[in-house]
Amino acid sequence: MRFTKILARSFIFPFVVRFGVEKLIRSLSFNSILNINYHGVVFNNATYFSPRHVTVKNFERQLSYFAKEFNVVSLPKAFELYHSKKVLQRKTLTLSFDDGYKNNLDLALPLLEKYKLPATFFISSICAQEALPRVLWTDIIPTLFYFNQNTPIDINGKSFNDVSSLSLFIKHSSVSNQKQIVKDLNKKYAIDDNLKRLPSEIWMMMSKTDIQQLAKSRLVSIGSHGHQHFNLGDINISDARHEMKQSKDLLEETISRKVDMLAFPDGSYTQEVIESALNIGYNKLLAVKFLYQEDKKNKNILNRHGMAATTTYESNIFFLNQAFINKGY
Repeated sequence: MRFTKILARSFIFPFVVRFGVEKLIRSLSFNSILNINYHGVVFNNATYFSPRHVTVKNFERQLSYFAKEFNVVSLPKAFELYHSKKVLQRKTLTLSFDDGYKNNLDLALPLLEKYKLPATFFISSICAQEALPRVLWTDIIPTLFYFNQNTPIDINGKSFNDVSSLSLFIKHSSVSNQKQIVKDLNKKYAIDDNLKRLPSEIWMMMSKTDIQQLAKSRLVSIGSHGHQHFNLGDINISDARHEMKQSKDLLEETISRKVDMLAFPDGSYTQEVIESALNIGYNKLLAVKFLYQEDKKNKNILNRHGMAATTTYESNIFFLNQAFINKGY
């Protein structure tokens, strides 16, 4: 880690948060609302496996801060406020979770209910199917490298030495090729067996029953995160349409409610994907960051600020407040 980053995390950010300087930073922005995004919440630090999950301790500390410092509303309410151009008296947050990890139900929801904070859960609809194991390919890859450290992974004559390079290769493959690659990797490297050797909280997805239980909470709204977490902007548009439609149908059948929100997996989309999503019936779209200039004028799409699991509490709080400037609305 670079000296400047160590200095910031150890001294600068703690000073800023301790003395409330971050409040001044957010006051510099005329934007009123910021969407923030998580993936999972776990008991024990899981960054050795994946950067997706924050610890329960850090998550609760963040929620306590949000409850004191902000108004927290649901994403549907935020879109309503955005369209109305209503001037808000207090800075406002929305909270969302991507993917559909079971720890969202087991660990995140009880804390959200403790602090009475609403949240939207964008679920990969593979969770609503009965087939096992319910696991995303984005967790299969780190499993592969965790149990094969310092060993190149070979696929069809290509060799990969890290999670990033293999993930990038899969993202830019066709849907049929992605499915075949994952199938071949599982067969060759016994991934299903290895998953069982890892703590279930870092990879296990919700079941259909879990989704239904989650949806019963009055604090919860449900959105789609595609079906199998394919990058919608990188695959054939017909496959992208199928992913979005299949996910919407499965989730609506599961919770018996309309699903009109979609968070693009990996923040990947194109203008054609946006148009297709709107035609399918999604009218609230969430990006990670805007990819096109025209997105800023599109009232159906908003971006989000990700909360990091690999940094300190104070660092997250600093960058969240700063994000009102470039990601708020």
